[in-house]
Amino acid sequence: MRLPTTIPSLFEFFRSCTRSRLAWVFACLHLAWFLLAIANMSPPSPAFADFLDQGGWSSATIFAGRPFHFHYECIFLKLLLWVDVPSLLMEALLGLLSFPVLMYVHLSSYLASYFGAGFLLLIATCQWLMLGKAARNWVKSKQLGGLLERTFSRYFAVTIVAILLLTIVFVPLVNRRSQRLGFRHPAISWTRGR
Repeated sequence: MRLPTTIPSLFEFFRSCTRSRLAWVFACLHLAWFLLAIANMSPPSPAFADFLDQGGWSSATIFAGRPFHFHYECIFLKLLLWVDVPSLLMEALLGLLSFPVLMYVHLSSYLASYFGAGFLLLIATCQWLMLGKAARNWVKSKQLGGLLERTFSRYFAVTIVAILLLTIVFVPLVNRRSQRLGFRHPAISWTRGR
């Protein structure tokens, strides 16, 4: 799969990615993984975010309103972050480019962490749409590609609905369990700022 070099061809490339049904399955699976991983983290902590806003220092940060320390997170979230490294790099680049504008927008760490998580999800969705299109092109190039594509097309809607319904059911269950377990990073370091 060759990446486009001009802006109009980039838009056309992305449009072709959004027309791929397999790409949308990849994106929906990623969405489910993302939401379940966040639901499995420690519960949201506005107090910890306020502590950081007031000059406190910690080896943890805030992600989607929750305390985040890569070392103490579950393997489910760690794997997600590893496969989303291209999206994380793109988010960092866009964050650097928008830094002058962001200096004038004063958001709390808590609120900003939700915007950051949403922005990461948006960029990662684009990544997974591209990966899905690449997978579709690879499948089409194989001998049984046409048969697999026709079979997949027949069950596309059922697959998407099943993924979304399972996500809607399991995210609140995992989040409830997470709320019950509470803060799970007892070994992180934090100190009061000056």
